[in-house]
Order: sequence, then structure tokens, then C-alpha cells
Amino acid sequence: MPVPTPVIDDIPQIAWTATTAGRIAWFNREWYQYTGQCSGSESGFDEQWAAAVYRDDFRRTRQAVREGVKSLTPFDLELRLRRADGENRWFSMQVSPLEVASKAKGWLGICTDIDDYKRQGQRFAFLAKAGEVLAESLDLQTTLNRLLAIIVPEFGDWAAIDLFDESERLKTVAVIHADPKRMRLVRRLLGQYNHNPMVEPNIAAVLATTRANIVREVSEELVERSAAANLLPVIRELAPRSTVTVPLRTHGRAIGSLVAFWAETPRRYSEVDVPLFEELTKRAAVAIENARLFEREREIAAEFQRAALPISLPQVPGVAFDGIYVPASDREQLGGDWYDALRLADGRIVLSIGDVAGSGLSAAVIMSSMRQVIRGVAQVYADPIAMLDAADRTLKTEYPNTFVTAFVGVFDPVTRALTHASAGHPPPLLRDAVGVVSELGKSGLPLGLRVRGDSAEVAELPERSLVVFYSDGLIEADRNIIRGQDRLRAALARAEIVKEAHPANALYRAVLKGESSDDVVVLTMQLGNQLEAQADESALRTLKWAFDANDVSIAHSARYSFVDALRSNGVRGDSLNAAELVFGELLGNVVRYAPGPIEIVFDWNEGPPVLHVLDRGPGFTFAPKLPSDLLSERGRGLYIVWALSEDFNVTERFDGGSHARAVLGIA
Repeated sequence: MPVPTPVIDDIPQIAWTATTAGRIAWFNREWYQYTGQCSGSESGFDEQWAAAVYRDDFRRTRQAVREGVKSLTPFDLELRLRRADGENRWFSMQVSPLEVASKAKGWLGICTDIDDYKRQGQRFAFLAKAGEVLAESLDLQTTLNRLLAIIVPEFGDWAAIDLFDESERLKTVAVIHADPKRMRLVRRLLGQYNHNPMVEPNIAAVLATTRANIVREVSEELVERSAAANLLPVIRELAPRSTVTVPLRTHGRAIGSLVAFWAETPRRYSEVDVPLFEELTKRAAVAIENARLFEREREIAAEFQRAALPISLPQVPGVAFDGIYVPASDREQLGGDWYDALRLADGRIVLSIGDVAGSGLSAAVIMSSMRQVIRGVAQVYADPIAMLDAADRTLKTEYPNTFVTAFVGVFDPVTRALTHASAGHPPPLLRDAVGVVSELGKSGLPLGLRVRGDSAEVAELPERSLVVFYSDGLIEADRNIIRGQDRLRAALARAEIVKEAHPANALYRAVLKGESSDDVVVLTMQLGNQLEAQADESALRTLKWAFDANDVSIAHSARYSFVDALRSNGVRGDSLNAAELVFGELLGNVVRYAPGPIEIVFDWNEGPPVLHVLDRGPGFTFAPKLPSDLLSERGRGLYIVWALSEDFNVTERFDGGSHARAVLGIA
């Protein structure tokens, strides 16, 4: 048997030699690096080979070697070899006679890693099969079970599909195990909430992303922390060793997750597995959603309605929002009501609530259109009249002969001013700190009948007040609106309402003792309930200055304090220079055109940082354009502010003066 040359020992592929009888006689250095075996091991070379070859490939490989040795001709085959970390990778093995002086002295084997190529082919075949399977049925359970059947056992020892239910909790709706004897055990998870309620928000946050989450090694600690207490023994017996969780997403939202596990098989998930699972779940999510919609034809309007409502309400220091949507008990009356609360980049909150005349899917579609028109206009020009006018034009153009009642308000947390207008919708109710209840504003004609010429109203909301926006379903349950309004006012006046963690739900329960035949939406805005948070320095990042615009020393001090605050929060370079220039230009503009009292507020809490400058001058609004005379200094400062800011606007204050808001382009 010739001694292998150093060249063979140093090549990047696995190499080995064997005797004329086919017994392994030597491995090169790459073999030991790949398998993690010791070159000085007491076990023989054949035993080392047997330990590395994947069990399902061993018999086939041994037979191929025997036939090749017998024929004395080169041969090749594909097999999987176990890596040191336990992963089995595909190799192409070429075996040739090793000759010396034209005489066969043994065999030389070269193994080349082809795992990526092999898995790519498997991926295409797998996805093609998955596409066929997922298209075969619109029955939800059949679709789920078939999906799992093509994953196990090839890509996991067991797997489950969890879907969000009506309460936004993940419920296991399908399971499978590669071992038929363990199917009885895994079925105990079916229809259960398998996660610890304490970690469900974290899981939901993970599913909100578009990437798969891999846990290469599942620890006992992770199992204890994640599993529901009543199902912990079952999870332990199923012995998950490695897991991949892939969000199931449709229409930009997560509907659940696909979770696969390696348990008995000594494989581990890695980033290599992610593309296949993500491609699969893209197709699976669509199929699952189609099946769900097919099975829930009578609930389409309700699902559409929920999807159109805001997923979350703005988080604003000192202000708390709460909302509730309760579908009609009569399924034929579903659809058409909405509420919304949208935080603009400059910190203002756009509030809208409305009701489409009619019901069913068509009403839900119109409702969504109205809500989106209001949102879209708000991003450009946050004026309630402009928003209602745009919604009215859209309705008359696209949905003639349809009427919609709507209320739109723009709330400024800095001044506590609510600018609002109504198109035939029940006016909101305001409860002050002592319990006095009053209506906010008047109501005009509904959308679809609206005529231009209305003007918005402004109300300064008192501290520790509660504003309630609602649809008529809350007060028309017994077809007596006056009696319904009286019940709502009486409930709102009660002191315990303002102490509730969820006042919208509390009002609904207090006013409607039973079910309503119509949809009901309630949105509440509570001021002052988070004032205690100001004692916590980490809760707020707000700076305030109040001085006379002509007081140069205080103005300079405010500017330096502003810059120091930015520096302490890591702002440097061009971002810092631009922010300082914006501050200076806004201050200079007030000194020039509106001398007198000035308030400056720098708010860097939720969302991007916003610089507010409020004066008591004549009041004006700002359009972002250069002055007609390019050499004129007049108007140039505000244009510079607009150019250096992410967003900039100036509006008149209802009690006199102007309010400038500059959204700074810093992280």
C-alpha cells in the first residue's frame, strides 16, 4: 500500500485510501477536521467510516464499494457524512484504482461537498410538491394537515401550526409526528394554547417580523419558560432539541406560525434552512387564508371590519387611548363602523370615527375607503374640514347614493387643543375632572350630502378629562336615541369610569347590558392619567422654555440647552448642526415678526423628535416655497427650516398666535 503524498493530505476535499479488498487504510487531514474524529483513535478506519456515514446511506454505500472493488473500475456515488456538530451533509464520492507501476495497489476516494446544490434541488422539488398540495383543497383543516405532511419527516421529527384566534392568542390547529406511536401524544396539543401567557407578547413580536426564528439548541430552561404549565409534561416528552418558527403572513400581517422540531433525529436547524421554510410559508399562508375565508363566508364582513380597525392606538405621555369594536349580534348587520387614532410625525393625533349607512361587505369596503382617505389627507394637511371634504368627494364619485356619518378631530398634546368637525355624526362627550358631561361641537350634513363652507371648531381640553367618541349603535339599541344618550351620559358621569384601565369597554358594558343588533365602536381619550409618569426621568424626554422673544440672554441659554440635550443623546455632525440651525431660524422668525411671549417645547418621546415654537403674534400658516424675490430675506428662514426638517408646518392658534412644528431628521 503506497504512502499518501502530502499533496493529497492537504487538499480541501475529504480523501481516503483503501486496500485492494476495499478496507479503509488512511484518511487525510480534512476528514478529521470535518468529522471531529481523532487521528490517533483506537478504533479502526472502517469503524470511523461507519460512524460518519449517514445511517440511511450506509447499506447503499457499502454495496457500491463492494461492486466497484469487484469490477476493478472507477465508480462514484452520493452519500451523506456526519459533521462534527451532528449535521449530515451531502457529498459526491469518486473512487478510483490507485496504481503503482501499472499495478492496482488499492483505491483512492475523493469526497466533494455538494450539500448546497443537493438542497437546492430538494428545495425546488419540495416547493413544487407543496404548491400542488396546497392548491388541492379549500378546506382549512385538510390544507393544514397536508402542509405538515410534506414537512415531516424530511424537515422535522414533528411540527405544528399555530393560528391567532379572535382574542389574538396563538392556538395550535394542526400537529403531526413522524413516529405514528407518538401521534397520540402530540395530538394532546391540538386546540390548546401551548405557550406561557407571559411570553405570548414576545412571540407575537417575533411573528410581526418577516424572518424565521431559529433555536439551534433547545434548552430545558427555554422549554420551562415558554410552554404552558398544563402542557409542560407533554412538551418534555416530545423532547424538542432544535426548532424553527416561521411567521405565516398574508396581507402584511401575521396570521400565525409554522413550527418544526428535530427531536430524535440528530439534526439541527440553521440559516441554511431559512429560505425553504420562508418560501413555503409564503405559499402556505395564502392557502390557509383562502381556506379560512372560504369556510367563513358569513363572517367576511366582520373580518374585514376588524382588519380595518387600528392594530394599536398611539402611545402619548400624559394621554391614554382606548378603543373597542363590538360586531352586531345579527350577522346581516355587520360592517360599516370604524374608529381610528393616527399619530402624525409632528406629534398631533388625528382621530376619526364614522358609520356607513348599510351593512355587509359593501359597507365594510366603503368604511375602509373613508378611513384611508382621512388618513391620507391627514399626512399632507391635518385639517378636519379638508379631510371631510376629501372623503365626501370620494364617496360621491365612487359610491354615489351612499351616506356616511363621520367625525374628525386633530388633537395637539402640546396645547391640549382639539380641532374638530362633524358630518352628521353624534357629537363626542367631554367629561371634566369633576364629572360634568358636555357635548363637543355641532353636527353638519353626512358625507354624500355635504356642502362646502363649514368651519372647524376648537376646544381646549382640561386636564384629567375624558373624551368619548362613539357610533350610534351604542345609543340606539332600543330604538330610543334620547334614552340611549341619557344612559351614556349617566355612565360617563360616574367616578369609577375614569379609574377603569379600559374605559371604552367599561362604557359599553354600562350602557348596553346585552348584545346590540348593530355594530358598536367606542374610542376614548383620557388626559392627565399619566402625569405621575413625569416623576420618572426615563419616562419622558421633554424640554420646555418660556420667555420674551426679545430676551437675548434667555434665548441664547435655551439654544445652548437644546444643543446640549441633543449631544447628550448622541446627536453629532450634520444632524446636530441642522437641528441647531432650525432652532435659530424659528426663534429669529418670532423675534422679527411676532415679538412678545414665546414658548418652545422639544418633544422626543414617542416617534421622531419635534421642536414646537408657539408665539402670540398675528398668526399665520406656512406653505413650503421660496419667496418670489430670491434675493429677499423675507420668508427664506422658514423655507430653510422646511428644507432641513423631515416635516414642517405652521398653524394658527385658536386663542391667538402661531404654532410651528418642525420634525427633526435625527434618530
